[in-house]
Amino acid sequence: MILVVGATGPVGGMIARGLLEQGRDVRIPVRPGSNYRPRVDAGAEPVVGDLKDPPSLVPACAGPKPGGTRPGRRDGGGPVDRAGPV
Repeated sequence: MILVVGATGPVGGMIARGLLEQGRDVRIPVRPGSNYRPRVDAGAEPVVGDLKDPPSLVPACAGPKPGGTRPGRRDGGGPVDRAGPV
């Protein structure tokens, strides 16, 4: 199982699609209201979680191997200000 953060965005989506096409097990943290259905339809396992709420990511991080890219802000302001351990 591989956890892909940002799977509804362009870079994370590309990573998730590529892994799913390779037959890998992919888990994606999703926020309520986000358009994650295409990834689920392709085989990803959704888990509700938000990087701004680290405790919400505990279920998403149970088991997967870490990997992917550093999350960015949607306003184009660059990387997230800080990220801490889950």
